[in-house]
Amino acid sequence: MKAVILAGGKGSRLRPLTCNKPKPMVPLLGRPCMAYTLDLLRRTGIQEIGVTLQYMPDVIRNYFGDGHEHGVRMRYFEETSPLGTAGSVKNAASFLDETFIVISGDAMTDFHLADAIRFHKQKGSLATIVLTRVETPLEYGVAITEPDGRILRFLEKPSWGEVFSDTVNTGIYIFEREILDFIPDDQEFDFSKDLFPHLMNNGHDLYGYVADGYWSDIGNLAQYRQTQFDMLEGRVNVDIHGQRVAPRVWIGQGVRMADDVVLEEPCYIGRETVIGEGVQIGPYSVIGVGNVLRAGSSLKRTVIWDHNYVGEGVELRGATLCSTTSIESHASCFEGAVVGDACTIGAKAVVKPQVKIWPEKRVQEGATAHTSLIWGEKLEKHLFGTLGVQGICNVDMTPDFAGKLASAYGATLPYGARIAISCDDDRFACLIKRAFAAGLHSAGVHTVDGGSITTPMLRYAVRMRETQGGVHVRRIGDPGDDRLLIEFVDALGLNLEKGVERKIENAYYQEDFRRANSRHIGQGELYSYMREEYVADLLRQVECERIKRERFRLVVQYDSSSLGDVVPELLEELGCTVQVLETHTSAKGELQAMVASGQYQFGVRVDGNGERIALVTEKGTMIEDDLLLALQVLVHFTSGRPQVAVPVTAPTIVELLAEQFGGSVVRTKANPRSLMEPMQEEPFPMLFDALYTLVRVMGAMAKSGLSLSDLLEGIPHFHILRCEVPCPWEEKGKVMRLLIEETKGETVELLDGIKVFTEGGWTLILPDSDGPLFQVYAQGTTKQLAEELANVFADKIRDYQNTAIGN
Repeated sequence: MKAVILAGGKGSRLRPLTCNKPKPMVPLLGRPCMAYTLDLLRRTGIQEIGVTLQYMPDVIRNYFGDGHEHGVRMRYFEETSPLGTAGSVKNAASFLDETFIVISGDAMTDFHLADAIRFHKQKGSLATIVLTRVETPLEYGVAITEPDGRILRFLEKPSWGEVFSDTVNTGIYIFEREILDFIPDDQEFDFSKDLFPHLMNNGHDLYGYVADGYWSDIGNLAQYRQTQFDMLEGRVNVDIHGQRVAPRVWIGQGVRMADDVVLEEPCYIGRETVIGEGVQIGPYSVIGVGNVLRAGSSLKRTVIWDHNYVGEGVELRGATLCSTTSIESHASCFEGAVVGDACTIGAKAVVKPQVKIWPEKRVQEGATAHTSLIWGEKLEKHLFGTLGVQGICNVDMTPDFAGKLASAYGATLPYGARIAISCDDDRFACLIKRAFAAGLHSAGVHTVDGGSITTPMLRYAVRMRETQGGVHVRRIGDPGDDRLLIEFVDALGLNLEKGVERKIENAYYQEDFRRANSRHIGQGELYSYMREEYVADLLRQVECERIKRERFRLVVQYDSSSLGDVVPELLEELGCTVQVLETHTSAKGELQAMVASGQYQFGVRVDGNGERIALVTEKGTMIEDDLLLALQVLVHFTSGRPQVAVPVTAPTIVELLAEQFGGSVVRTKANPRSLMEPMQEEPFPMLFDALYTLVRVMGAMAKSGLSLSDLLEGIPHFHILRCEVPCPWEEKGKVMRLLIEETKGETVELLDGIKVFTEGGWTLILPDSDGPLFQVYAQGTTKQLAEELANVFADKIRDYQNTAIGN
């Protein structure tokens, strides 16, 4: 049997470790990661190995040669342009003449591959994916399998709403040679994104083998370090080179140590290293080949590559050093710091936590590196949440951060692109907007400043000015909350696609920022009459004269500081008599009480960003959430529109309304982009523009002659209950897998989360994208049934958190 090792990866998220070597060559306990892959294949009995190359191919070729020294025979297949995972294997087609295995050269595993191969042959499968279970499956392909191993569903890099299992693709595949017939020649083609969906859509069975053992894809700097700590702990069944002088201490040949050196296990010291007097090697220290550690230096949880100089009294705590770097006397590097090849850290200098220093840089004597020399900052799980990027003012969300984020965004845009930019009336939001604009300008991107407006107005500005996208900065949360949100929209005014968000995150984490030269920096322009144009276009969507004849009397509760004069100007143009309530000064229930007094026909409450609206009928009934959605759908269909998009959480009565008016309903994921995408022909997104909803409802009332209460009579009754169930991030994937397994055989929908249909109702279990919890929605024919359905699945979520991951 033959194997193909995929070894073309750049390892961008591991920079600066991978600035001078490809990811498969990054060392783990003194040996390249790919060397352990060769060991595993050789133990499995596979000696004929092809290797696909692209990034720095000669580094791999020169180290491994023909494979003779590693007990295998190797051939290399180099890509001149990126071919993707499947395309790179097709490039090696001349080497493959039988069943073969594909494995990554930049991951660590001790899986018993012979068991997986035996499973593949027993099933007579064309393709078998080796799977494993992980705590956080967001960065991997997720799979659901039948008891016999046949894959029912496969999704690459899901969002939390799409996570239906904690069983993920390890990038190890077993194929029959016929698989090559499905892969086109000389073009980019990926196993997970292209080949597997094609096979499943055309009736070919894929099988998944859930392997026991250790697996790490070494996808970021933290995983790189942790993988080596796991090796020291004995959690990985691999051969560690060197003499084992204690249960968890390995020392290579030619190491010279002073008598008073203190070694604490577990630790690893590579060959020909020299360690001076009084040096302390603390637990989880990994020292490569040919290093010199001078007297009194101290290391804990630190990884050092080869041929480094560590001066007297140096303190290294949780740091990673590449090769040929000099850390001069009494300097310090702290938790998460990474120093690239051939750097010099001057005497008594300090490299602060999470700082990254690219190769061939120098930190001067006595200096303190607070940030990376290439705009570095600590890594988080993800920058983007459901709505955008958020953080605490002047803690996470600083002008420095905003400039770097803008530079990362700018790196994904062409030179000379135009981006609309705006903020609410908050002073700190304005500061962040200016910093963001400066970051875009430095990347050669122009800005169109809409001033102090709302997100719906920004969406409108992007379309009207035909910019390539837009950014809006605003406060979020309750009054007094110190959080700030940066929202991004594309050229259509829609929230960014996940793929674009990942590109921005990658540019940010890789610190791959673009700097335009001084003649090509971006410029800013003002959009002076944006509010007026927005109001005028809203009025064009309804029959203003018909509404004026109604002489509506209403109470409006809103925040004038953020919406300014837009609301009163709009209603004045429609001939309304308006009583204004300021959101921040009015008492709870005051809006309903004023409307119910009989002086007004209805009430309106608009949120500070102009996206959310609630209405109050002349009887004091509050219309919000699901009832408001039903009203919006009703108004939409009564105006002759043929189709509406609603979230998967919407009550089923929207389908009844569609049937009544001869329309159709598109159910989507419960996020803004998914809801707006099918409705791009609409001039404004009704579900995300409060004032558009308001004028459309007023238009429907004027056209029908009905009161708001009478309009509600056209909506069937329904009962929906919502609740939140706390769940740690690392438990979410497991909970979703167990829910999927338990609901097999039932009517289930996996559009967004897991929606389980039962007699008289349904329950939706949706992992929250921004917090460690689940959202549970239940609809029943009665309020009691809705409560029962929600409670059943809330209890399951709590119970599954205490279930062992292997179950």
